[in-house]
Amino acid sequence: MLSTEKRLNLMGQLMLIIATMIWGTSFFILKNTLDTLPVMFVLAVRFLTSAIILFIIFNKRVVKIKKRTLLVGVSLGVILACAYLLQTYGLTGVTPGENAFLTSTYSVMVPFMCWLLFKKRPDVFSFIAMTFCIVGIGFVALSGNTGLSLGVGQLLSLACAIFYGLQIVVTSFFAENEDSMVVLTIQLGVVGTVCLIGSLFFEVGKTPIVLNGGLVGTLIYLTLACTLLAQGLQIKGIKHVAPSQASLLLSLESVCGVFFSALMGGESFTVYNVLGFVLIFISVVISETKLSFITKFFKKPAEEISVEE
Repeated sequence: MLSTEKRLNLMGQLMLIIATMIWGTSFFILKNTLDTLPVMFVLAVRFLTSAIILFIIFNKRVVKIKKRTLLVGVSLGVILACAYLLQTYGLTGVTPGENAFLTSTYSVMVPFMCWLLFKKRPDVFSFIAMTFCIVGIGFVALSGNTGLSLGVGQLLSLACAIFYGLQIVVTSFFAENEDSMVVLTIQLGVVGTVCLIGSLFFEVGKTPIVLNGGLVGTLIYLTLACTLLAQGLQIKGIKHVAPSQASLLLSLESVCGVFFSALMGGESFTVYNVLGFVLIFISVVISETKLSFITKFFKKPAEEISVEE
């Protein structure tokens, strides 16, 4: 019979796995959607709808928002808007797999951002992870037909990772004690508003007046599943899971992105692609877990022996 703590831990892990799988599907679904709909229109619908739903649920807390909470939410919203715009525009020029793995490099960048902004020197695992990451990006660059060079889509995907990393840094240092759901509501509202304004100025005439059932269904899935549901599962699940476990499970997003893209989108890979993806994934695992799961594995038998003695 499992203890309550163990059951909550397993439930938390399951929530994170489901969230990771949902986010993994978003890469190829969004890629196909962008063949018909412009980038900013898609993001505006996705994030404004999500923000409205959250406001309806948490309106009593949102209307009592403090000035500092509002400032944090707006700041994070601007950062997230930059991240999603760069990632989505990048997706138009690369495969979903490349976009997923290049975006995932944000976790490797975070320790170095903290070093730059707060003089907090990264540990040895961060330097090892960055080495693996740079080599992995090099192999991804070699997967094209232009030699060792990165295309526009790949550069935009990497630039997006910088903003995702910045979002984590700002959240960690300034939003830790704020109401997370209120901050999330403001954050998503800002992203949606920025994208709506951009769409009205730069995408006039590019958006179909009438959307067919398939496109409507896709937008609903991206909004309700990939934004609201997955975000909620992450917030709930991470409370019952150790940080090293959570980091490892969430790092599987890029793997899920490649898997679903290959399964549903017919994405093909070169040897360089695969090597690059593997090295980037290893770098993310090293950066997020510090390989703590390996040390725990080797310590466990010794602990069991000492107890028996």
